[in-house]
Amino acid sequence: MSQTPLPPTEAHSAPPAPAKPPPPPPPPRPARRRPWWRRLLFTIWVLIFIGSLVANAYLALFFSLFLERPFETTVLKPGRDDQVVAVWDVAGLIDQRQADVFHAFYRKVRDDPNVKAVVLRVNSGGGYIAPCDQIYAELRQLRDRGKKLVVSMGGAAASGGYYISVPADEIYAESGTITGSIGVMSVLPVIKGTLEKYGAKAVVLRSTKTKAWKAAPNWLEEPGAHQLAAFQKTLDVWQARFESVVQAGRRGKLPQPLVAVKKTYTDGDGKEFTVDETEPFNGKVYLTDEAIRLGLVDKVGYLSDAIGRAESLAGLSRPKVVRYARRKSIWERFGFPSPPMGLDAKGLEQLQTPRLMMVWRVQP
Repeated sequence: MSQTPLPPTEAHSAPPAPAKPPPPPPPPRPARRRPWWRRLLFTIWVLIFIGSLVANAYLALFFSLFLERPFETTVLKPGRDDQVVAVWDVAGLIDQRQADVFHAFYRKVRDDPNVKAVVLRVNSGGGYIAPCDQIYAELRQLRDRGKKLVVSMGGAAASGGYYISVPADEIYAESGTITGSIGVMSVLPVIKGTLEKYGAKAVVLRSTKTKAWKAAPNWLEEPGAHQLAAFQKTLDVWQARFESVVQAGRRGKLPQPLVAVKKTYTDGDGKEFTVDETEPFNGKVYLTDEAIRLGLVDKVGYLSDAIGRAESLAGLSRPKVVRYARRKSIWERFGFPSPPMGLDAKGLEQLQTPRLMMVWRVQP
């Protein structure tokens, strides 16, 4: 009987040892907190950074508007935008800075077809010849372009203040206005004696051929008679121009004929001197009534009267009156006065340079 073969038996081996469990992970280390003062400084830094971004954006916007708009405007009377009466003030010493600001205003209204008339409010005792002449020329150009021009005089509109007024179609002055002072002058400072008191001395050297005229007059030397005579001639030339400007601007309103009269006066040292003077071209100032009699002023009136007359001359039905003014500086906007001018090189140069002036009173 055959036997069924048994399946081969596998060799028996020891069961594998169980795997060693991995070591447990180390317990998490507690987070290390920064000191409170570091967190505070970081927060402050972030706030400052964000604040600077916002501030820079606002400053960029502010300066863009500031540079694009050189004027501040105030609507004195609402009306039609195509019937504008522009009002501008000239106050204080008329120097180059004031002339430059006026030039910007001149360009603005010159090229604006909506501006039909200009009212110039003058409250000035005059200034330097060149700035006065520049403002005068630009006002005359406005009038020649068809803009009606009326002047309103404040407390004073004398010398250069009157010079810039004469291109007007009409001139109004308040009852107490001081005007006139038609003339030119100059101040020649000399400190030679002062230096010698302190043991100082300045020697001005010139090339041989220019000895008579170079750097003359100046504040370190007494001017020679020939230098004073030449400077006097310059003043007389500008006096003649001042008179011709007034006669052309007033267009026959001055009394005729203008007669020169020989008059004798006494100066501050008690010395008599004689001049051939022609009123009102004698440098004298006048109150309004006398100025009207002499043809320097048309009517007694105030700013509102001058504005009304400008509206009438321009034939406006519903005028809009806008007052233009120089945009304030950054210092002025924050309530501080403009930084004062120190006695720097520029200030010294202005002090020692003889200047031709149209002023009612002596300016430093």
